Amino acid sequence: MYEGGIANMRYSISNNAEYGDFTRGPRIITEETKNEMRRILKEIQTGAYAQEFLLENQTGATKLNALRRIGRQHPIEIVGAKLRDMMPWIKKNKLVDQSKN
Repeated sequence: MYEGGIANMRYSISNNAEYGDFTRGPRIITEETKNEMRRILKEIQTGAYAQEFLLENQTGATKLNALRRIGRQHPIEIVGAKLRDMMPWIKKNKLVDQSKN
């Protein structure tokens, strides 16, 4: 995004994803969504988010680790892993070393 903005991001995704962005995105980014994003921005600007994150890490990142655990159990992750196992070329060009995460 920082190198080429939204146009570059759209160029980098599939035509299907780009089409969905144009035609479905406005249904997701509603006034309610924008208002929540403003509230989150305020948390960042006031330092409330940073304070929460620092406290989370000072206490052993228990919430973050729990959220990661829940995320790994999501059906999209389970099905995705099964699908990737059927695509050996993905393992050959693996970009992320999960043993470090």
